[in-house]
Amino acid sequence: MTVPTLLERFAGQVAARPESVALRHAGTSLAYGELDGWSGRLAAQLVAKGVGPDSLVALAARRGPAAIAGVLAVLKTGAAYLGLDPATPVRRQRRMVEETGPDCLLAEPGLDQFPTLDAARVTLAPASSGPLHQAPGRVPGEDGDGDALFHIVYTSGTTGNPKGVRIGTRSVRGRLEWMWRDHPFPPDAVLAVQKSPALVASPWEMLGGLLMGVPSVVLTDDEVLDPELFAAVVAKERITHLFLTPHLLDGLLSQSAKFADEHQPVLVTTGADTLPVAMARRFHAVWPRATLLNLYGMTETASNVAAYDTSSLPADAERVPVGTPVAGALLSVRDRHGRRLPPGVTGEVWVAGPPVALGYVGGDDEDAFRTDDRGVRHYRTGDRGRLLPDGALELTGRTDHQVKIRGYRVELEEIESVLRKAPDVTDAGAYVDTDGDEPRLVACVVYDDQPGGDTLRAYLRDRLPDYMLPARIQKVARLPLGANGKLDRAALRTLVTETGQERAVRFAPADADEAAVAALWEELLGTAPGTADENFFDAGGHSLLAVRLANRLSATAGRRIPLRRILAAPTVTGVATLLRTARQGEEA
Repeated sequence: MTVPTLLERFAGQVAARPESVALRHAGTSLAYGELDGWSGRLAAQLVAKGVGPDSLVALAARRGPAAIAGVLAVLKTGAAYLGLDPATPVRRQRRMVEETGPDCLLAEPGLDQFPTLDAARVTLAPASSGPLHQAPGRVPGEDGDGDALFHIVYTSGTTGNPKGVRIGTRSVRGRLEWMWRDHPFPPDAVLAVQKSPALVASPWEMLGGLLMGVPSVVLTDDEVLDPELFAAVVAKERITHLFLTPHLLDGLLSQSAKFADEHQPVLVTTGADTLPVAMARRFHAVWPRATLLNLYGMTETASNVAAYDTSSLPADAERVPVGTPVAGALLSVRDRHGRRLPPGVTGEVWVAGPPVALGYVGGDDEDAFRTDDRGVRHYRTGDRGRLLPDGALELTGRTDHQVKIRGYRVELEEIESVLRKAPDVTDAGAYVDTDGDEPRLVACVVYDDQPGGDTLRAYLRDRLPDYMLPARIQKVARLPLGANGKLDRAALRTLVTETGQERAVRFAPADADEAAVAALWEELLGTAPGTADENFFDAGGHSLLAVRLANRLSATAGRRIPLRRILAAPTVTGVATLLRTARQGEEA
């Protein structure tokens, strides 16, 4: 029996339920027939520009129905796509485009920021009429061709530049079919879409429910950032299936008392970062009938290669295992010579099988992809782990300096390399501070002539995504080196602790509200504000810390202060005004 292709599955849903809701977003809905027509017209425009099998389309789109229509349009032409997130610095996006050389740019209005790209253009906007493109019956790569490209995803690299990973169609399809087979959707299922189309895990959210006749709710930016709004939309839309980082899961659990009795999710999957044992136990206490899967994977393996049902967690567990192989993956633990290690012995985790990516853009695999003496191609993850007696994999650390920040993979060497290229910076080092509620990046710089802190942060914001920006930048006279001549990060941490944060001026609050904001500021950022006009984000804050600030302020004021208000006025003075207004009983 022939397994339907991804496009055949979509066509089957369109034929069976043309008027049924496919997508919901910000109070609007889109039926299967409408989505098919929209993507078909976009596909026709792409084909008219010469796009077809073996082509690459750069897709510049925000998370939303347009992005999903764009992905379907690309698939209908037989091409692959490079997802470009508008939240990524333009310089970084341009490097991705320059490196991959797309044949066409499919961009939402205002997101074509590539003036030097010599490629055809198609605007990703709703079209009410026009010719439809008939999708090919079977797209190349959905059958026997395992080398066909599905999309390219960029991740942090050790050289100072992001690395493009070429993900095959077979890998994506295998990930989808594993979930459909092992965790089928029940009646009345609703799936949440909260990931950018530029992320490796996005195909499951964009296509996982859509191709099975399950409505998908595409969350807005506010709903993703604000736990209260997130919980509200989960309850209102009766969302049953979510793929969350542990941080987002923690936010949802914090709001669960408001809707746990009236609505419970069916399946929550978490990954991209360590799942604390306490959080897993809390999940099952709040939603005893729901399933929580701890997933394991990385960009180079098309998202996930192992899963663990946390309901099996032993009472004395110190870590949550990442589980046993899924989607045809083969997992092994090996020593530094590539030899297999027996269960219980810690080594580096290697992955083989269908999920493994086709390689890096440019063919420089940096020894990450290795063919063993049996001729089997593996990806060396850099993760340290061991196999438990029941066959489940448990992770224990890293073999390198890669870290996870808010669910994203970050190579410290990339941050250091970008810093060294900044004006007047002669050397730089970075490490992760784990003393607070969440890991925070700390950067140390050696200056020839010290520039202003705002100048250096502006330089970094122009080149690094939000999650790679240091929470703290500390000037040091020199970087500590180990006996091997390399940066000693442990000594660097000690040096920063001893040096402390230098400030020319100590902030003096004008009233009790500014004092309350300054206290929360110091609690969240680890340092007090220098002036009343200092920007929360220039001081090392980011969107998730802003969420915590909003929650703390709301508790202090006794009424909710919307996150978007804080984002619009992120200074001590601005936030104190919001707090004062809320305390006076007016709407913030």
